Formats: sequence, C-alpha cells, structure tokens
Amino acid sequence: MVQNKVLGDKELAWTILNTHKLSANSLNNLVLESVDPKLRQDVTQILYRTYQHQKMIWDYMSSKGFYQVEAAPPQEIAKAQQQLQQTGMQ
Repeated sequence: MVQNKVLGDKELAWTILNTHKLSANSLNNLVLESVDPKLRQDVTQILYRTYQHQKMIWDYMSSKGFYQVEAAPPQEIAKAQQQLQQTGMQ
C-alpha cells in the first residue's frame, strides 16, 4: 500500500532553501562564464535577488527553530579576520 506523506513547514523550507543554494551556484557559474556584458549584468541581478530570497528563507527557518547556528567564538572570528588581512582579502 502506498502512503502519501505530507511535508511539513520544516521539510518544505529546507527544500526551498536547498533549491536556492543550487540556483545560486548555477547562476554564479553563468556570471563567471558570460562573455556578453548585458547577459552578465542581468544574471548578476538575478543572482543578487536569489541571495535576498535565500536570506528571507533562512530568517524564516531561524525564527521557527528549523535552522540553528552556533555563534563562532570571538577569538576564532578575530583569527579569521587576521588571516584575511594577511592575504590582502580585506
């Protein structure tokens, strides 16, 4: 017997978040490989909107307790910042 499984808010949110992550990766590759300036500009704008949507989804998930992140210790943040400064990334 086949049972229909109903997806809850958490499962749907994870699916949507992962779809946005996959889309962002694909769009990023398209931007990097675009020769046409207009196409590159258009795709960059779409990529930026994808980032915004992903953040909205993450905020929703975080507010519901679906996606919990442990804050990095301040000394680890300072260490990472120092490493970036040494490599000229900041």
